[in-house]
Amino acid sequence: METRKRAGLALVAATAAVATVTAPAKSDSISEFYNKNNLTIVIGYSPGGGADLFARFLARHIGKHIPGKPTVLVQNMPGSGGIKALNHFYNVGAQDGSRTILTSATHTLAQLLGRKNIRYDVNKMQWLGTLTQDTTSCVVAGRTGIKSITDAKDRQIVFGATGASSTSNQHPVLMRDLLGYKIKIVTGYKGTAKVRLAINTGEVDAVCAFWASQALGPLANQIKSGKLVPIVQMGTKPHRAFGNAPVIYDLAKNDTERAIMRTVFKPTELTRPYGTAPGAPKDRVAALRKGFWSAVNSPELQADAKKIGIIVDPLDWKNTLSGLAEIFATPKSTIQLVKKAIKAK
Repeated sequence: METRKRAGLALVAATAAVATVTAPAKSDSISEFYNKNNLTIVIGYSPGGGADLFARFLARHIGKHIPGKPTVLVQNMPGSGGIKALNHFYNVGAQDGSRTILTSATHTLAQLLGRKNIRYDVNKMQWLGTLTQDTTSCVVAGRTGIKSITDAKDRQIVFGATGASSTSNQHPVLMRDLLGYKIKIVTGYKGTAKVRLAINTGEVDAVCAFWASQALGPLANQIKSGKLVPIVQMGTKPHRAFGNAPVIYDLAKNDTERAIMRTVFKPTELTRPYGTAPGAPKDRVAALRKGFWSAVNSPELQADAKKIGIIVDPLDWKNTLSGLAEIFATPKSTIQLVKKAIKAK
């Protein structure tokens, strides 16, 4: 009896302690917190790439929609295809809601495949929403004369990429190992903008992770002039941004190959997930979610997107979670096929 009594008192004490830790701050303290602290958006890539473009675009607007109207900063932390930044953000960075991160579809796939350098859990992040649902492609230098990825059946194409787990590496690896194309991949660039510079100097021929937002917006002139040529696109249907480039699924020889492709390419549909750390206070997370959704639907942001030609097709945090749940529901048998196809380590 005495033992049960002590256990009951211990449970009450533990529950009270948890309640003390997790009790939300008063609503007016949210405004005070963000008035005194900057809001940082971390991205795992160098300036000039697609992730950097969207982070800086969001930074121009979201602060106006958060209580306290914080100053919004963008922090570039390139390395390992963005995984370095997410590892740091998840384990080392502040957990108080002052830091957010614009991640990549790459990070979800890397966890799904059990990559060894993963020190985060996508499912424990506190997601605020998805900034856009974009479509990706691979492009090649016009100087090469290559018009389609199928040209790589007869000649080698040299792709530049960031980290081994990045979209810019995974996609050409899949085309090489699954479809048998003659592809060489040079990794280690600090962002796709750096790869494009390498294309200009002739170091490499091509790059993947080239988005419709880029083709229709800031890099439209390079497409129109023929300096960059889309040679394959990874959406489920053709996108006007990529002209006559073949859809990757049409190149599959059977349903098994299509299932492998779908596992690799589906995460890119949640193109720019935006979240904060697992330990951020719930009331601040709620304010950030509300602020994000208000910002992406504001006339000012929509007009800015139209002006610079980027695609803003957002999801709220609930639909972002649903999309991630669908990805993580991929059958283990399919995941094993993907690991074999892209030599996941």
